[in-house]
Amino acid sequence: MKTLKYQLKLKGLVSPSGTIPLKALTEVCDLLLGAAERGLRLAVEGTSVKRGRLPVWLTKSLDLKLIGMKKGSTVLAIEAPVLGETAKEQVRQQDFWYVLPKPEDTALTLLARSIHDTTAEFLDSDAYDGGILDSLLQFKPFLKSFAEKVELHCVSRPREHFRLGEQELAKIQRLKAKTPEPRAFVISGLFDVIEHNKKRFHLVLSDGESLLGTIDTEHLDVEQMRQFWGKKVTIKGLVHFRPSRKPRLIEAQVIKAME
Repeated sequence: MKTLKYQLKLKGLVSPSGTIPLKALTEVCDLLLGAAERGLRLAVEGTSVKRGRLPVWLTKSLDLKLIGMKKGSTVLAIEAPVLGETAKEQVRQQDFWYVLPKPEDTALTLLARSIHDTTAEFLDSDAYDGGILDSLLQFKPFLKSFAEKVELHCVSRPREHFRLGEQELAKIQRLKAKTPEPRAFVISGLFDVIEHNKKRFHLVLSDGESLLGTIDTEHLDVEQMRQFWGKKVTIKGLVHFRPSRKPRLIEAQVIKAME
């Protein structure tokens, strides 16, 4: 299987160079995997947090391997599989909802992209959402207890890198504070461009703007989407926002003919 090699550097680790406490190793690996999972879910599925078991393609894409360790603020060598092999069908799909990853990308490619946009404080970026912000802020206790900074870069793709330290986490915290909590709304518009298999749709509002939507399967049967295609509807659901306070997504719980 084709892979990309990365180096995860832990600066200021409270142990001799080239060593790492097992608790710190376990914690940083869990944090890295958790954030990478959310970045990959967002890119492919449109939301970073979902209930239920991990799909097979996602499990394979997160099969990161620790292949070595060396001195120099303690550097962990990591190998990540490319998505063109682990998520072949997902990457191949022509999807006009999201900017899908390339076959040569990895889960860490998408995580680096998310961290770049959060630390640059791009308020309307599609590379992160509230779930990703939460996963990055979870690095705070690790940095307080074990290391000053965490840096990752790809050996063969130098532009693919990120750094997380006190300064970067402060920016992420600001984004989190700016992002409104999801709220229940009733919205009307034209029910357009449905994708039945993925439970997604577009709602065209009266001002011509388009809002991405998805079905909350705990409240709605996906089959109900068919009867409303091309018609004006009223939707009750949970709206998720960007740090710019613009709506990013509505999770529909009720769909009916427009009132």
